[in-house]
Amino acid sequence: MSVSLILLNGTLRLHDNPLLHAASGRKAAVVILNKAAFFGRQYGLVRANLQRLQQQLALINELKAALASQQIGLITLFGNTVDCISQLAVQLQASALYCAEPVAAYECSAIQQLAGRINVVQLDCNSLLGDRLRPDLHDLPHSFTPFRKQREPLLAVSKPTTSLLNAADWLSPAATELCNSVFSERLQQYQPLPQSAPVGESAALARLEYFIWQGQHILHYKDTRNQLLGTDYASFLSAYLAQGSLSVRWLWQQIIAFETQVAANESTYWLKFELLWREFFRWQSRKYANRWFSKGAIKGPLNFSPPNLSLAQQTAFNRWCQANTGVDFVDANMQLLNQTGLMSNRGRQNVASFLIHDLGIDWRLGAAYFEQRLLDYDCASNWGNWAYIAGTGNSSERKFNLQKQAQLYDADGSFVRAMQLTTNS
Repeated sequence: MSVSLILLNGTLRLHDNPLLHAASGRKAAVVILNKAAFFGRQYGLVRANLQRLQQQLALINELKAALASQQIGLITLFGNTVDCISQLAVQLQASALYCAEPVAAYECSAIQQLAGRINVVQLDCNSLLGDRLRPDLHDLPHSFTPFRKQREPLLAVSKPTTSLLNAADWLSPAATELCNSVFSERLQQYQPLPQSAPVGESAALARLEYFIWQGQHILHYKDTRNQLLGTDYASFLSAYLAQGSLSVRWLWQQIIAFETQVAANESTYWLKFELLWREFFRWQSRKYANRWFSKGAIKGPLNFSPPNLSLAQQTAFNRWCQANTGVDFVDANMQLLNQTGLMSNRGRQNVASFLIHDLGIDWRLGAAYFEQRLLDYDCASNWGNWAYIAGTGNSSERKFNLQKQAQLYDADGSFVRAMQLTTNS
């Protein structure tokens, strides 16, 4: 009997995961750790640091355990996506591949190559605008406000998938373990410690429950979202969305339910507003594909040559990465990124503006460094936002007055002092 491969990359969850219910007959759950994405280099920078790699391994381990609790196995592979799936398809005599429709250009390319070798079915599992609301890329507004005005009144997000899994349809943990030896051997030295805090679906749903329902912090989100440090000023759901351990449609439905059952105000709207920004960049990424990695992004001629820095610029870039620019507000935010893998939205805009407009450094280097460090790295949002600040994306350039920004958002210097204390401790 032929087997359908269910590639769960980008959908590391059981809740609202259409892929788990997509095919009939025998199915094999698969996750690939793409070697190039985690061990490759761009512009001389490693694409993912150890913290981000260990997070991804922890996510895979948690998904594997969650599936095993339902007697479903997970095949874990390491390498090139095209090669891994092609070889596995031969090994299991697979007839079809079901996967989440990708957004990043390099992932789209891999799926296109596989479509010539196996029947590929793509499902858009991580967008708000799926099904009948899917936009036509040719008519996609170039800037966010027209996009929001065009879509917002019509936005009826698809209902989450809730049906139960039938273990009899899937290869068992014992049957899939034979395929996992290379993954286990090659990545053993990088595995996170057993007592590491959960980072996957259970943590995502717990954080959602706490932020929206238990603490009701969503009610002050618009007022607090520009803070720089703390636990409840923002939702902190971006990493879960980027990893696919939280469904954006599920999150949207929870906000709507809260507005209906508890209260609706500017802050509850504003969280949806931010999710629309995420959505905007996803469709822009699909529209312009690899143009986002050109020096001029979606403006001007294509230029994929790597950034060319003078010796002085290279020194300045290194100091920016090391949180050693001499500008306290920039250094504090970069120190936070380097220590935690996260940074507030306000901080990201400021350090990006400083690198591009004050230091005169190619914006792609900043985007690449963020890719290496951010635990909520999302290709479309990261590269789209960097191009946005640089003026090569969906807006004119955005240059921030760092002194004014520090006065507005860290008037008493408490954030800078807190980060200086962590540096000196």
